[in-house]
Amino acid sequence: MTVASRKVQAACSGRAEFLMPALFMTVSLICLWQTRDMSQLGAVFPATIAVVILIAGALRLVQLMLRGVQGNAERTRGSTPRRLLLVVAMVAWALAMPWIGFLTAGLTSFFLLMMISQHGGWTSRRLLAHLATGAILVALFYGLFALLLHVPLPVGRWWLG
Repeated sequence: MTVASRKVQAACSGRAEFLMPALFMTVSLICLWQTRDMSQLGAVFPATIAVVILIAGALRLVQLMLRGVQGNAERTRGSTPRRLLLVVAMVAWALAMPWIGFLTAGLTSFFLLMMISQHGGWTSRRLLAHLATGAILVALFYGLFALLLHVPLPVGRWWLG
């Protein structure tokens, strides 16, 4: 195996490959800092996730330093409006969740994200597969957080009257 083939192929630029893990590590450190104001039991979940992200970011940085990064100068394809729409849809999901609840916001946002990110043509089979997948994933996340972990999820102010 040659040195060039061992290098990690960058998604964009070599600099961005180092920047993203460092950014995630910084955010996880801020989250860990914020858990000091929480109760011991309340801090378990966010602290665990922050530590996992911190370790994953550190491992990624070590991998990039050991193997090196090969830039991806030919990556000019892509749709900036579509990327922006994905961000807008995720922000709208987060802002709508207190008003319409976790289940409604989750299903709606999943469908919107699939509509925005779908590159191929829509068929009835593909639409049904996306709807079924979205319903299953949202139900699984609801079950995991609300029923198993007892995390209070927003019901939605509109449904409470």
